[in-house]
Amino acid sequence: MRRLGWLLPFVLAGCAVPAPGPAPQINASTPPLTLTQVSSLPGWSTDDTAAALAAFVRSCKTIDLMPADQQLGGAGITASQAGQAGLWQNACGNAQIVPPGDKAAAQAFFAANFTAYQINGQALITGYFEPEYPGAKNLSRGYTVPLYAKPADRKLADLPRAAIDRNALYRRAPVTAYLANPVDAFMLQIQGSGRILLPDGRTLRVGFDGQNGQPYTPIGRILVADGDLPANGVSFQSISAWLKSHPDEAKTIMEDNARYVYLRPL
Repeated sequence: MRRLGWLLPFVLAGCAVPAPGPAPQINASTPPLTLTQVSSLPGWSTDDTAAALAAFVRSCKTIDLMPADQQLGGAGITASQAGQAGLWQNACGNAQIVPPGDKAAAQAFFAANFTAYQINGQALITGYFEPEYPGAKNLSRGYTVPLYAKPADRKLADLPRAAIDRNALYRRAPVTAYLANPVDAFMLQIQGSGRILLPDGRTLRVGFDGQNGQPYTPIGRILVADGDLPANGVSFQSISAWLKSHPDEAKTIMEDNARYVYLRPL
């Protein structure tokens, strides 16, 4: 269930179904939008809409706790028709009475409660994900790379990455978890949150707990400048793969980014 899960949050029109006619514009530079049917989305007949509905219901449990006027972000259509928690109340209520696992009922729910827009032209769509890495809550065989929470001492909290890598925070700052690979720890900090798969099968979610105030240097730019990655081939995955395949150089390059992000359990 990939396409529907990606498209719906972006084209969501909240609980209000707009009248037929030209779609509203976000701003002058936005490509024209055409109102379309949710059921016409690519993959509609084959995607697992029941799984998408289950994910939506989980999101509603958080939305239901928010004040009705709490802003959820977005711009243009998203902000006006789905940008406040209260605008989701009807859709969330309707979702909770759909029988779990019933694909036909899930399709009917999305068709009745969501509106889709087709982008006529080029547009940039951004996404967010939480990487998963194996790890442990305590120092143990195979898991020796600490993920620190923010130290209470301001001087310690402001140390650059190189100093932290050289154990300047050892026994002086709380450790959220331990990972197996320093590259995984680095990439998790870049992302700002993620999931740690513990040896007992549980999952520990970790999230942003502040940073050390040092300048941020994108190491992808360094790898491109050095000819290690092509300019059009820089991604979370390609950076991670290069660092892991060049362990002798990885530490120096990672320390070129002095910014250290502290992570806490969520």
